[in-house]
Amino acid sequence: MAERRLIPAMLALLLVFAAMAVPVRTDAQSTESGERGRSKTMVRFSYTPIYQFDTDLDSGGSFDVQRHFLRFDISRFINRQWIVGLGLSLDYERWNFSDIDGLAGVDLWDEIFRPGISLPVFYSTGGKWRFGIIPSIEFAGASGAEAGESLSYGAVLSAAYTFGPNLTLGLGTGIFERLDKSEVFPFVVIDWKINERLRLTNPFRAGPVGPAGLELVYAPDGGWEMGMGGAYRSYRFRLDDSSAVADGIGEVKFWAPFLRVGWRMGKHYRFDINGGAMVGGSITIEDENGNELGETDYDTAPFVGVTLKGQF
Repeated sequence: MAERRLIPAMLALLLVFAAMAVPVRTDAQSTESGERGRSKTMVRFSYTPIYQFDTDLDSGGSFDVQRHFLRFDISRFINRQWIVGLGLSLDYERWNFSDIDGLAGVDLWDEIFRPGISLPVFYSTGGKWRFGIIPSIEFAGASGAEAGESLSYGAVLSAAYTFGPNLTLGLGTGIFERLDKSEVFPFVVIDWKINERLRLTNPFRAGPVGPAGLELVYAPDGGWEMGMGGAYRSYRFRLDDSSAVADGIGEVKFWAPFLRVGWRMGKHYRFDINGGAMVGGSITIEDENGNELGETDYDTAPFVGVTLKGQF
């Protein structure tokens, strides 16, 4: 199937760029602020498996989901003003529906694939402003969906100002065209060092909710870290082209508050344990033109997961 052929292609790209990577220091903050003259390339990767426990649908039946998120990022420091990069992602979800055969007359899916690529560019002025643009392309489809009909694209724009060594604050906007639906969402850019152990920031793009949310992080001595936060998430994907509604669209929405405990493993790796819940969740089915055919909410869905992050 077309979407299955995308997976080995994405993994091959990961290996190619891993081979091209140049190892550098692991501290992201010090690299960006004080090491730009010496450290030219930064490589980061992460893998996050998550299990969403069985939860009831308002329309009847229940479901659980196994999710796997793989991320690989390369950042190149051109000079003290410019940073360019490449981001590769691969999301895989395995859905298990019980006591329900379909929704709005549509056969439900078993698997969802979401490979993607992004090209981040950041520019820092001679003062304290930092501007960013991250254009991206993603294929999102259930098993049997046509890859050519599963394309989403857009960009994230951001501007942030550094008020001092302890506070960077700004605004960002995501603008996307996702399967016949245009979406615009604003978010706050923040990195606030409240004191030596407490920080309010946006999550790294790995983990249960990804970037653009908020997380309060407590970091005691010894490499340990504890965080609590959350974000709103929605994503759309193309349905099987042989289903009752050929080339239809599925959409999943939820809020995801979470808790995280992590610790550093040597100089290059960090391991996190994540737990939380999907709340206010819904599933919507549309036809190929984006006309809604049916929607159902679902109960609060607890989840657990882990994240392995590395940086070179």
